[in-house]
Amino acid sequence: MRKALLFLVLALPLLCHAAPTQLEIKADKLRNAAMSAFEKDRDQKKALQLNAAALKLTHHLPETSWRTIENYDDAGLYYYESSKWKASARHQAIAVLLACGMEESKAMLPLYVKRLGFAFSKYRPNENFSLIAANPLILLKDIPLNLRANADLRKRYFKAIKLKPVNSTATARYLYKLKSDAIPATCYLTPDQTQEQAVKSE
Repeated sequence: MRKALLFLVLALPLLCHAAPTQLEIKADKLRNAAMSAFEKDRDQKKALQLNAAALKLTHHLPETSWRTIENYDDAGLYYYESSKWKASARHQAIAVLLACGMEESKAMLPLYVKRLGFAFSKYRPNENFSLIAANPLILLKDIPLNLRANADLRKRYFKAIKLKPVNSTATARYLYKLKSDAIPATCYLTPDQTQEQAVKSE
């Protein structure tokens, strides 16, 4: 009896960690409802609204949570089907960059990159996407996409530097600088990995 009680006490933190929180459950319901609206009802507007609500919730989760990443990936799909190429590329890029170097999302990273390629083929058809596919981290410095404006990417990759106010009534301004220690070493896809994912998806 004592051994069983000891096992339960030791296992309790693991059980608590494994069980989804109320916030995660709500985010999952919204994500599923968004996908249902998209797939079954063909209602892209509703899908985007539900997706935005899900993203609002996942902002309270770790930025590298698979739930956060999946919601950005879904947003990329919804915007793509709505012919909003830049928004699709932007959300897909966020999914890729948040998944970079994360063991939990390692298996999905090549697929996220492939989907980003679809968005870029519409958004910037004349750009050599293979450079981005080989090293998605270069998107962190992509000025047109302005990814540093995204709160989840800022949490992971940037440090905020408060600028001196011009005068006493000026609102606070910040400069976001890349944190070199936050750049993962595993966000590089070899041609073999890209090809392997393409074969799996056919």
